Amino acid sequence: MLKRLSLLMLCLVLCLGVGGKWLEASLTIGAAGSTTSITEDQQKLNALKEKLNGIKNNKENLEEQKEQTNLDMQTMYEQKLMLEKEYTLLSSEVDAINGIVSQYEAIITATAEERLRKIEELEKQLDDFSTVLVYMFKHGNDSKLEVFLKSESYSEYLSYVECMESILGSSDKLIGEINATIDAISKKQSDYEEANKALVDYQAELEKTKADLLAKDKELDEKLGESRDQLEYTEKEKEAMEAEEEELRKLIAELEQQIKDKLEATYDGKFSFPLVGYSSYKITSRFGIRLDGPFVQYEHHNGMDFACARGTAIRAVDAGTVTYSGYRGAFGNVVFVSHGGGIVTIYAHCDSLLVNAGDKVLKDQVIARVGTTGQSSGYHLHFAVTKNGVYVDPEDYLPTYYTQGYYYTG
Repeated sequence: MLKRLSLLMLCLVLCLGVGGKWLEASLTIGAAGSTTSITEDQQKLNALKEKLNGIKNNKENLEEQKEQTNLDMQTMYEQKLMLEKEYTLLSSEVDAINGIVSQYEAIITATAEERLRKIEELEKQLDDFSTVLVYMFKHGNDSKLEVFLKSESYSEYLSYVECMESILGSSDKLIGEINATIDAISKKQSDYEEANKALVDYQAELEKTKADLLAKDKELDEKLGESRDQLEYTEKEKEAMEAEEEELRKLIAELEQQIKDKLEATYDGKFSFPLVGYSSYKITSRFGIRLDGPFVQYEHHNGMDFACARGTAIRAVDAGTVTYSGYRGAFGNVVFVSHGGGIVTIYAHCDSLLVNAGDKVLKDQVIARVGTTGQSSGYHLHFAVTKNGVYVDPEDYLPTYYTQGYYYTG
């Protein structure tokens, strides 16, 4: 009895001292991610790869947007080139029209001066004609008989009559010609003025078209500026994605290596304790012949029993592969984990199982909960170890500060 109490005290000291540091180290490792299960690692890896694929798709979308923006910019540059050519042609046409308008204005001015000269000529001719009319009025009382009688000869009479008729006819003809010329000049002036007005109106339309072209060119410049800004933003966004992609690739590589290392992990002869460090438990049976078994007296007990509360977390004592997880006869709900080197650990009478056959588990990964299923007299963990198929004493593999005492209260 005294020996058992001494062992219990030693166990308590070790648990409060070294055990506390061990638990702290274990929690630190867990925080670093080394105690996550391979399934969790794989889930995280899948999530990272999915995110990486998302970035790849986004990069492809950015490349498509970039390509489309470049095509749009090329189209806008071509439109600008066409606008500039059209503007140049319009400017040339406006210059040509300016020249024609100047010529027309010169012609209109010359025509107006010519018309003024003809009007002055007409006025002079009218003055001369008026003189003749006045003379004829003054001498108009003489009849042709009187003129004939005053004439020294008949030929003189005929000459006088012919002269007067010629003067009158010539004046009348000249006046008619001058009037016709004035009318022609007036029409020419009117035609040129009308043509000049049409050219000026057309010139105004061309100037408006030029202004519209300049406005379109300015609009294209603004759009090109926006496109260049968009390309710059897209390039920066792409660079950010590439940086994130590179970081993800590093994380994926590290996680893949971590999974690979876990898959290659084998038994190293250092088991941890199968119950969480802060659990309260009691060793109710050890390995070997027991005299007080509830079912068969003098039976050989192939493991160690740790009595504790229902639902207490059960951990894998080392990394390995789950070879069986389910209900099996007297074991009830049980988990078998192979650690390599012919070593297999058994966790029996579980209330619930948290892993499946084929799962890769890590050291200290929670794999089940304490129960009383199968051939059991109460809530406890039946922990067993086999080597090359033969049951061996688990106490030889477990940390001594958890197995030397009969009781442990965390």
